[in-house]
Order: sequence, then C-alpha cells, then structure tokens
Amino acid sequence: MAISIVVPQLGESVAEGTVARWLKAVGDKVRKEEPLVEIQTDKINVEIPSPADGTLSSITVPEGTTVLVGTEIGQLGGVGDAAAGPAAVATAKAATSAASAAPAVGAPAAVAATSAPPAAPPAAKSPTGTNGHAQTVESAAGRNLSPAVRKIMREQNVSMAEMSAISGSGVAGRVTRDDLLDYLKRRGTPGGTTAPATAAPAMAAAAPAAPAAPLPAFLRASAMGPGATGPRETTVPFSRVRRVIAENMVKAKHTAAHTHCFDECDMSAIVALRREWAPKLESQGVKLTYMPFFIKAAVFALKEFPWVNGSVSPQGDAMIVKHYYNIGMAVGRDEKGLIVPNLKDCDRKNLVQLAHEVNDLAARARADRLTPDDIQGGTFSITNAGVFGAINSSPVINVPEVAILGVHKIVERPIVRAGQIVVAPMMNASIGFDHRVVDGELAVKFLRRVCELLEKPELLWFHA
Repeated sequence: MAISIVVPQLGESVAEGTVARWLKAVGDKVRKEEPLVEIQTDKINVEIPSPADGTLSSITVPEGTTVLVGTEIGQLGGVGDAAAGPAAVATAKAATSAASAAPAVGAPAAVAATSAPPAAPPAAKSPTGTNGHAQTVESAAGRNLSPAVRKIMREQNVSMAEMSAISGSGVAGRVTRDDLLDYLKRRGTPGGTTAPATAAPAMAAAAPAAPAAPLPAFLRASAMGPGATGPRETTVPFSRVRRVIAENMVKAKHTAAHTHCFDECDMSAIVALRREWAPKLESQGVKLTYMPFFIKAAVFALKEFPWVNGSVSPQGDAMIVKHYYNIGMAVGRDEKGLIVPNLKDCDRKNLVQLAHEVNDLAARARADRLTPDDIQGGTFSITNAGVFGAINSSPVINVPEVAILGVHKIVERPIVRAGQIVVAPMMNASIGFDHRVVDGELAVKFLRRVCELLEKPELLWFHA
C-alpha cells in the first residue's frame, strides 16, 4: 500500500516550502526515519525523513518547485511495491520525468503561472542520425529540468548546449537552480551574446607586426575601453531566502518604531579573561569567542530591565514580557543570507556551555542543518558586526522582538583613566529598540548596564 509523502508543518507562520533536493531516486529502498527529501523554507533547509520502510515509488513534485504545507510530493511503496520488479520502477521513473516538466500538483496557482516557461526549442539534429553524439548531449542536458531552472534559462538566454557542460548536484547529476546560478556567476554574462570567434583572426591580421609595449596594470583597464574587463551589469534573481529577508526587513522598518543609541565599553578585563582561558578550552575542543560573554552580560541586563526581553502582541496593542531568555545570534551565510537562530534558556547555562552551543549553532547554520526549533521562540538578539571589521552599526530589530544589541570590533585606542592617557581595547556597542514599548531612558540604561558587566565581569560571577 502506498504512503503519501507530504510537506509537514515547518515552523511558526511557515505556509510553504521549496523542494530543494531529493535525497533518494525513484526505485530506491529506504528505511523509516532515513532522510528522503530536503525542503527549503524562507529561513532554513529541513531534511524530511521517510515515514516508513519501503521503496520510493514516485516523485510528484520536482526539485525547485514551491508547494504549500500539506502538499503530497511523492509516494512510498510498501514491500509489495518494491517486489513488482524492474518494470514497475521503470514506469514510476517515466511518470517522474513527466512530472518534472510540468508544475507540481498542489502548487499555488501563482507559482505554476510564473515558473513554467515555454518549452525549450528543439535540438538541432545530429548528422550522425538518431544515435549521434549531438542528440545524446541534448537529451542529457534537458532531462528532468525543473520549471525554476527552465525559467532562469529563458531569462538569461542559456542554451541547452551550455547546460550540458554544467555539473549537476541534483539526483542522478541533475542541474539544480543553484547549479545554474553558480554557472551564471562564473560565466559573467547576463544573457547577452558574445562576439563571433571568427572576428579574432581578422582583427589580428590588421594589427601592426610590432605591437607597442604593454601598459602598466593600473592603466590597462581604462585604455582597453568600457566593458573590456567584463559586463557592466549582471542580473542575479533573488533566491527565496533573499526575498523573504527583504520582506522581513521592510516589515521591521515599517512596523517597529526603530530608534538607536550608542555606548562604548572598555574590554580590557574580557580580553584578558579570553586570553587566559581560550587555550585551556581549546585543548578540550571548545573554541572560546567573545559571543558567550556578550550573551551572559545581555541576560543579566535583561533580568534587570525585563521590558527589553519581550515582543509586541500580533494586534500591536500589548507588550508580552518573556521570563525566559532565548538569545538570538545573527549568523552570516554569504549569498544564502543572514539568519538568526537562538540559544535556548541562556540564563541556565555557564560560559563553557554557551561557548559550545555558540560554535555548534553557527556551524549548523552555515551548513544549512538548523531545525525549525532553532529559529523559533527568540526573545532578544545580538549581532556581531565586529567579526567583519565594523566599529559601529545600527542593527535592525528582529521583529516581533523589541530590541537588538550590536557589538563591534575591539580596537586599541587612547582613553583617559584617572587623569592619565592610556591605551585600552575599546568596543562600541549599540542598541536598536522599538520606541513603541521601550523608551529611550530604558534603552540607554540597559546598554550602559551591559557595558558595565563587560567592564567588570566579576559581576557576572556574583549573579551566576
């Protein structure tokens, strides 16, 4: 008996997901709980396990297609299905190939309308006949391309001959959307045509026999003329993650009454502590960064100023104060987009535990191995722009939270201490806050308290 494989609920307010990658091919035997398919949401990639032992009998939604939560994307056959023999598997594979060329069953109408481009033009026939090399390459390149891939091909003027040269990372070497976007970046052409190869010899013949001495590198680009060093513009379509990040940032700026204030911290004590303890923890397999200290100081300050640790109600008419401390940590993932997973119940953990979890969470975020629980339930966030060299910033609130702490590069600079000019490792700190519920006085006091705790870390041990 066949079992439906459906897109499960993937988190708070997540209504749809994209089939990013099938981890099994039609006809493969799978065990219960074995990863079957990877679904991409607006924030993370989630591996969906097999609901039972059996054989993947059909794939009804190809890679690159967006579907609603609850949509059937494939079927799992039982022992009887697996025993039906090669003929049944071949039939299922044929049905899967047909599904790959059409919009997914259960996909939203808008997705189907925009993702299905016109059919690719027929390949030129090979002079060698039906078994010729040209036809073989064309067939391999066009096999099982998703609607999303075909749409980009049409928009960027990518030929099927070019597709045959792309190494696919999908099932059975299939070219995925990410493979095509990577190729377009390397190619560096936004869809325009290149100059015919036959033009080069004619130009070479017209050139003087004794060319002039080469120009210095810093003059070469301007002398060669515009466009000689590459295209003037390249259009890169937004990924699903980038679109959602854009929507969330606009929502945050339009919803929360964003305000910022700034302070500075003398990090001498924290720098000394880290210098002493980092090698000891490193020998135990734990990398000690500054983030655990920032988390620890933020938690104690939040306990003193509880209104900073909360959110605005969905109706926008009430403040929800949280009495638990799930601290979000902004993690950059290059072109994949920034994400803010959170560490749960930070008030119950010591510095070493926090250091271990910070490293684990950051590594899983960059490897797309977060779970829905990792990105839900945050109460307050910290973003460290200092790792990229920034000395100050005005961070955007991670709504519906009401504040975010910005920490920055630690820089040695002269300060006045006890009437004397000394050099100390200083750090600028900032707080972005929602002025609807957090007044300026409260934000200033909170940020100052964070700095005091970092300047005198012994206060953290008294609270622990």
